[in-house]
Amino acid sequence: MFVGNFTPGPNNIIASYSGFHFGYRKTFPHVLGVTFGWPSLVLAVNFGLTIIFAKFIIFQKIIEVLGSFFLIYFAYTLIQTKTIIEKEVKKPLTFLTSYLFQFVNPKGVVTATIVVSQFITNEEFFFRDTVIVITCTFISAFLSISTWALFGKYLRILLSTRLSITFFNYLMASFLILIVVLFWTS
Repeated sequence: MFVGNFTPGPNNIIASYSGFHFGYRKTFPHVLGVTFGWPSLVLAVNFGLTIIFAKFIIFQKIIEVLGSFFLIYFAYTLIQTKTIIEKEVKKPLTFLTSYLFQFVNPKGVVTATIVVSQFITNEEFFFRDTVIVITCTFISAFLSISTWALFGKYLRILLSTRLSITFFNYLMASFLILIVVLFWTS
């Protein structure tokens, strides 16, 4: 779970981009959205989405398609961004947007399904296992998303020229597109 949360994915790339352009303080609503959204997704999967996904495969496909379109759209917006001095500063993702994104994030939905199927039993320890897993998801989500946001913030110090900022934006957009490609080819 910790490895999955710390590896590059949509949330982490968006957090580093936001930390880079807006700093950690303004990225904090995004951090909280992921911190609360990820455990909420795991709970939703734990209490029934796995059954719905097994019976109605189309629902999982719809989430995968919506999440992919969101990532492609967000990648497009990243390459449209100019330096902070030249543009009208846009706001980073809000808590609600970040929270709701967890439910259409392809990596998040797949990972939540794996976590629930591997670590929560349907036997006598269901409640205990659920509490342990949700606690771990909460902690790992906060630590990973904060780390990536801080990485972006401090990377900004190193990349202060217009060319390096443009390069960073294109790199983050490319990573988002790569995630979509890898998701659909694996």
